Amino acid sequence: MRNLFSVSFCIVCRRTFFPSTCRIQQRQATSSVKTNYHKKKKKLPFPIKGEIIFGIHPIELALSARRRKLYTLFVKNTPDQETGNQSFINVSLSAEGLVERKEFVNKQMLDRLSEDKPHQGICLDASPLIVPELDFPKYVNTRKEDKNSNFPVWLLPYRVKDVHNLGAVLRSCHFLGVEHVVLPTVHTCSLTPMVSKASSGAMEVMNISQVRNDESIIKFIKEWKDFGGRVIGANLDEENISIPVEQYHVRHPTLLIIGNEEKGMKFKISSLCDDHFCVHPAHNVHPLVDSLNVSVATGLYCII
Repeated sequence: MRNLFSVSFCIVCRRTFFPSTCRIQQRQATSSVKTNYHKKKKKLPFPIKGEIIFGIHPIELALSARRRKLYTLFVKNTPDQETGNQSFINVSLSAEGLVERKEFVNKQMLDRLSEDKPHQGICLDASPLIVPELDFPKYVNTRKEDKNSNFPVWLLPYRVKDVHNLGAVLRSCHFLGVEHVVLPTVHTCSLTPMVSKASSGAMEVMNISQVRNDESIIKFIKEWKDFGGRVIGANLDEENISIPVEQYHVRHPTLLIIGNEEKGMKFKISSLCDDHFCVHPAHNVHPLVDSLNVSVATGLYCII
């Protein structure tokens, strides 16, 4: 089996086109799902203490990770083909003794709890996921004790704002062995229940730390380089300076930075990168389809 840390990674192109309505939806989703939800929770017949996680895999992994306080599990009270599958049954059974209580409700109530998101017949009221501040010197000291460890690969999604993009990126990274994700707290999508759903629950179990702003990111990049690592960023190769991703091989601890869906990353961040990846499109592509979605490109190049 190929060592996952020897896999080459690519960072996506900067241009992805979003209609104005999508940008509005992004801002609504990334601002705070919990804030919108708490405006409506007073109308519900159940007291909601935290935020609502929905879907079989996010709830199953939230239960197993135990990183959240688990309040109430809401389960569909009328079985059908979906709620009769083994995964659904396993989640319902595994919650016993972990959640404070279990409520059997109808589909309409689950729709209200999840705000009409795809809940698969089950929702969980749980505390928000706590993301610790990055303590990179502590990580370095811990890693020095592990003499048999491979070159680590970390990911920094810089100002990725779409909840579906971030969720899909986390899912690909977890599946392909990225060791850690560093998430900025400014101008970047927060870890909402929709991100957990889009990640198929990977968000619940991944190693994720946060940094506050560009100054914190720059400080972290310099610490990473002092650690002996390299920093790889995204580029459209407009100046023919990027390395084709298939030619890059991980020989050092590697920090991958993927940029914002439309604008990429700021020059002060990009200029600190040791190398830039690029992905060349096929011939005769339409000029309006000249780049890949951030999540698709990340997953695509994780397997090279």
